[in-house]
Order: sequence, then C-alpha cells, then structure tokens
Amino acid sequence: MKKQQGFTLIELMIVVAIVGILAAVAIPSYTNYIARSQVSEAVGLFDGAKSPIAEFVDDRGIWPSNASLPAVVGTLTGKYVNDIAAVAGDGVAPTTGQAFILEATMRGAGAVNGAIVNATIRLQSFDAAQWDCSTGGTVGNRFRPAACR
Repeated sequence: MKKQQGFTLIELMIVVAIVGILAAVAIPSYTNYIARSQVSEAVGLFDGAKSPIAEFVDDRGIWPSNASLPAVVGTLTGKYVNDIAAVAGDGVAPTTGQAFILEATMRGAGAVNGAIVNATIRLQSFDAAQWDCSTGGTVGNRFRPAACR
C-alpha cells in the first residue's frame, strides 16, 4: 500500500478560498478600527484641553478666545489631528448660555485613513464642567470612539 505524500490540488484550493473569505471580512473591519483609533487621538487632545479651559473660565469668567487657545491648552495638533480651534462661544461668558465648541480637524490624505481625511469632530460645553463630543463634525458615527457616539 502506497502512502500519500502531500496535499491534493483541491485541498489547497479549499484552503486558499477559506483564507480569501476571512481576508474579505477582516480587512474592512481592520480599516474601520484604524480610522477609529486615529479619531481617538482628537478625543485625547480634547481630554487634555478640558481642565485648562475650566481653569481659564473659573479665573476669568469667559471662554478662551481662539487666539488665546494655544496659550491656554498647549498642544493643538497631533500625528493625525491637523489642528483644534474654537468655533463657537470663544470670548463669551458661560452664563450667557452659549456653548463653547472646540473642533478638531483631521489631517489630509496620506496621513490618515481615507474615510476621515479632513473630517472634523466637535467637543462642546455650556458650563466647562460637562463636555459632549457626540454631536457635530463630519466624522461618521462608526469612526467615533464609543464615548462620542
């Protein structure tokens, strides 16, 4: 009786088909994961800005202006974030009821995932104590971190 010495062509084709199916499912999920992790850099920069802004409001009684934001917050850029700017409420007292809105703009093509190129995500507060990043901006819901959905 002769022993089999390897795999048949059909067995190899089945393995290649299985690997192809797994790749077809895994690659889109992985690219979404990468985009979500890149957007989370913006949320991390927002987190670092909350305390200095709250201290500024407590000290001066107004939201920081866009011009003074770098001095108040410090880092406004990152590897994937092009910049952070105050787009509403800057220089206004929180007691007026107007929201203070920070907007992070992602970098352009080549630096970030294609789904979030130049996209924006916003962080807003009415009182410098509670912040919300679930509304505003052009970043799709599936690319936002769980805290911002």
